[in-house]
Amino acid sequence: MSKDIRKITEGSMIVALLGVLFIIDRQSAGILNYIIAWVVPLPFVIYTAKHGIKDALVPFVASVFVSIMLSSPVFFVFTIMYGLIGIVYGYGVHKKWQSRYLFFATVVGTSIVFFVTIILFSAFFGYSIVEDMDMFYQVLDMVEVPPNVNVQQVVTSSLVVMYSTSVILEAYFIHMISKVILTRFKIVVAPSKAIESVSFPRWSGWVMLGSLFIYPISRSLSASEAIVTATFAIYAWIVILLLYQAFVFVIIVQRRYKRKFLLVTVVFALLLLPTLMIDVLMIIGLLDILSDMRSKITGVNNHA
Repeated sequence: MSKDIRKITEGSMIVALLGVLFIIDRQSAGILNYIIAWVVPLPFVIYTAKHGIKDALVPFVASVFVSIMLSSPVFFVFTIMYGLIGIVYGYGVHKKWQSRYLFFATVVGTSIVFFVTIILFSAFFGYSIVEDMDMFYQVLDMVEVPPNVNVQQVVTSSLVVMYSTSVILEAYFIHMISKVILTRFKIVVAPSKAIESVSFPRWSGWVMLGSLFIYPISRSLSASEAIVTATFAIYAWIVILLLYQAFVFVIIVQRRYKRKFLLVTVVFALLLLPTLMIDVLMIIGLLDILSDMRSKITGVNNHA
């Protein structure tokens, strides 16, 4: 079988497979759309990794048109977003990106899905950050909260933990399933370099620090709901990046000083005391980016 015929055959199989998923989504009245959506990137990961992004656009566009005919409007949007995640991931594999860059690209993709579904078109997808906040306020009203506790900060921290956890877990699931399937197809994924070299540039740290004040300012100025939700999305994304940097630092410290349960302890503390630990980890992340804290504590220079 020639190479061009193989491309056409594999592309047709992708469109046929996704067509079956579109029919299942329509017949289930959208109940399974989030579960089925995780399957959409996988064929494009394999196809793009084997043939490149230019050839992958043909079955992707064909799948989008088929989704218009067979699936629900919600799953049509999911097909575009998750299909692009698969194409970007496959392109990274094709270009020999390190594994952690593939995962980070997937996190960016799932964050965009979060932004579109939860913020930009929340009414279309049936979500509302304001309603989620009200739900947390109602829960706190039913329990005895100490008078010195900042309820708004507790609600904001809880939402950040909830949303960031869902974004990262979804990205991790897509990343791990993709690696398993790539291995089965004998497609090599470039390993990551040492974690000691992972760090954001210093200029990005100053941008993150300034962006953290956008959401509180919009709340204090009683901005519209659209502005509040948009600034909260920026705030949540910055928090995710800083938590990522903080956990990198924690892992380096754990390896440097051989503290086996340090990372597990930090994760449990974050789940039990989200309001306190988010602030602590954000400070650690900022200091790791903006200062030489890593080199002084661990002897590893992250700004070399």
